Amino acid sequence: MKRIIKNNLVLIVVLGLSLIATIGLLVWTAMEYIQMSRYIAQTEQLRSDIANLIKKTPAPVDGNVPLIETDIKLYSRAADQLRGKFGHPLQPALDQFISVLRLNDGKKISLKKFKEEFTAEWTKSESTAQKGIDYKLFQRRFRNWPEAMQAFRGLAEKLTAEPITDNNIDEVFLSSLGVMRRFDNKPENLQRFMAENRRRMLEMTKDKILFETPEAANFSFVLPATSGSGNFDMRSGYLPDDYPMIAQHWEILSDFVKRASESGIHSFVSFRKRAIQPEKVGSFDVFHYSIEVTGTMESIRKLVAILDQAFHENRVYVVRSIFLYQDDDGARTLLTPDEIVPIVLPGMTAPQMGNSPMTPGRRRRGMPQNYMPEGQMSAAEQAAQAAALRKQQEEEEKNLPYNLRSGYGETLIGKSGLCRAIIDVEYIMESGNGI
Repeated sequence: MKRIIKNNLVLIVVLGLSLIATIGLLVWTAMEYIQMSRYIAQTEQLRSDIANLIKKTPAPVDGNVPLIETDIKLYSRAADQLRGKFGHPLQPALDQFISVLRLNDGKKISLKKFKEEFTAEWTKSESTAQKGIDYKLFQRRFRNWPEAMQAFRGLAEKLTAEPITDNNIDEVFLSSLGVMRRFDNKPENLQRFMAENRRRMLEMTKDKILFETPEAANFSFVLPATSGSGNFDMRSGYLPDDYPMIAQHWEILSDFVKRASESGIHSFVSFRKRAIQPEKVGSFDVFHYSIEVTGTMESIRKLVAILDQAFHENRVYVVRSIFLYQDDDGARTLLTPDEIVPIVLPGMTAPQMGNSPMTPGRRRRGMPQNYMPEGQMSAAEQAAQAAALRKQQEEEEKNLPYNLRSGYGETLIGKSGLCRAIIDVEYIMESGNGI
């Protein structure tokens, strides 16, 4: 063994060094593989981060921070303008009011600042009487309050269907600021309000729209009864907590009726509301109505178009569905031969037959002028004579050019006539503005 080692010493040294080098390379390869795997994982994470950053525009780097802040302000302003479309019909009048209003020192005040100061003053007391005193004292902070109120009134009269008088100008103004109408929690005040609104809405539709039922003329509410002395019944049937929403319903319905009177519809059949309290959807209140009307197809289309364009006046109506039908079906005439060639019953004369009911849209064929059944003829003889006359007329019709035959050119299906439409509509307004 010693001699083998001595004779192959160089080889053994080389093999030993090779073994050491191999083990070193294996260890180094393992270390590099572990590090490479770590780098691969980091690379995938960076790719994921880059993909997420690409989805965010502009990229959130220091240079884009000012741009992002500018965009936030623009989007916030646009969102405020969009929210203003939902249930703020008197906003232009408020803007006109605030543009005229001046503090006692002559300075202007922003609408936001004005609302903050007004809300702080209005909510100081729970007493209705004290609120009225605080409101009068608040007006003294401004040197031209009456002038600003006249500016508000001049524009508000064009934006609401409610007549604005010296007696209710403050109430309308306060409602535009978010003060809810509570009528001092007195049923007689609520009843007086509803009766006055009903009278005004009926005047608005006079000579324009009919009401087919007494219930339709009450606009889905139980209207107050009056005694012989003209005083209102004290029992309204509504809870005081519902008074603000009842006032809101009447405001919405009066606007709807005003727009409907411009559409040319023929009549109102019924008004139905889902509930007094609106449905809460996020930060919005949704009032649901089902209103049945009659009118021509054109007038019903016009009504829907008018509601659709109401957002220009800060009112948002959403027509969810329309169920449309017509009582007289023109297609029925085509399927009823008796309407084409009428049968002369025993004892019926030609003039009588000419006055008999008939489906609209068809013209009766002319009967011979000398035809007049005699009373002493038997039923069988009259029926036979009628059959002979029908056959004779059919032969005469066949000999006429098609454009001269009876009924030619008359509209049977799709002609313009009165239709009934049940319109499910929602009125959406921003919630959380009530004081």
